Amino acid sequence: MAENKGGGKITKLSLMIEKRGEYIMRKEHIMKRYFFFAALALMTVIFSCTSLYAGHNHLDHFYVGAGGSYAVEDFDDSPDYDNSWGVNAKIGYHTHPLLDIELDFNYLNNFEYGESYKVSGIHFEGEVDLEIFTFMFALKGYFPISTEKVKLSTVVGAGLMHADAEYEFSISKLPDKISISGSDDEIDLCGKVGLGLNFFTTQDVSLGIEGNYTFGFGDLDTIRYFNFTIGAAYHF
Repeated sequence: MAENKGGGKITKLSLMIEKRGEYIMRKEHIMKRYFFFAALALMTVIFSCTSLYAGHNHLDHFYVGAGGSYAVEDFDDSPDYDNSWGVNAKIGYHTHPLLDIELDFNYLNNFEYGESYKVSGIHFEGEVDLEIFTFMFALKGYFPISTEKVKLSTVVGAGLMHADAEYEFSISKLPDKISISGSDDEIDLCGKVGLGLNFFTTQDVSLGIEGNYTFGFGDLDTIRYFNFTIGAAYHF
């Protein structure tokens, strides 16, 4: 009887610790989102008060660009995945001194989650690998700035997200072992909002950085992450 009571106390304590951990993770996710959008609003106010836009170069011209990405996961109701590196490519059209239209492609191949623990002689292992590909139409609106070589912009986009997950789980207690593996993929709508900054090194070549918050809808509404890209573009 004493052992049962002790086991019950341990179980209750484990549940309390687990619930506390989930509460802290949710709170951290909410704080990260508030911080991002507060920073976005602050930058908008600051740079909207600068002088009039001076750049009219490359009006009605196309540009192409490519670069690398780094994504910080903000998945809802999920374990703590590793962040992911990726690649980015875009095709844009400069329609107006204050507006570009872009087709944006982004591939992230290394969101990983792994877990391993042992309880009462039973060993549990689990691993999930998640790849994400997004294709979006984006509007890049430029803030008024005092130089043609440095351009700050807000970026808003919408399109499709494809997520492909491969998983493997195993439970073992010598000499027996049970393994389950497989894959799953989903396609649904997605969107992004963020800030961009371009530096023109020559009349036709620019270096750009972008930070955005990307989020899925529907079956992929738990897939959310902060995505940071850096790359170069050639303006025709």
